[in-house]
Amino acid sequence: MFILKGILRAESQEKILIYIALNGSGYGKAIADFFSLSQNSVQKQLVRLEEDGVIVGCSKGQMREYGFNPRYIFLEPLQELIRKAYQAYPQEMIAELLMQRKRPRKSGKTVRP
Repeated sequence: MFILKGILRAESQEKILIYIALNGSGYGKAIADFFSLSQNSVQKQLVRLEEDGVIVGCSKGQMREYGFNPRYIFLEPLQELIRKAYQAYPQEMIAELLMQRKRPRKSGKTVRP
């Protein structure tokens, strides 16, 4: 599903921006795994988006975490456009994207379905 086809260069760019919009930040591998994309194509698009100033990356250990560039002049309109685009995606996918764990579970804690 490629909602912003006339605006963005590639479908993977749209998915990267949606992932970051819903999670606040993301790693290339996590984005590629979630959308079942090639990690190479996601990394290329992350580099392009960073070169264009849309996102910024910061190294955390050996990984690079990406988030929106707060200094990007069109950040608010872009985020509004992304909100409208992800409303066209299946609700199950959006719910799954929002429920991803970001921290380890406490040892001994029961897992709820």
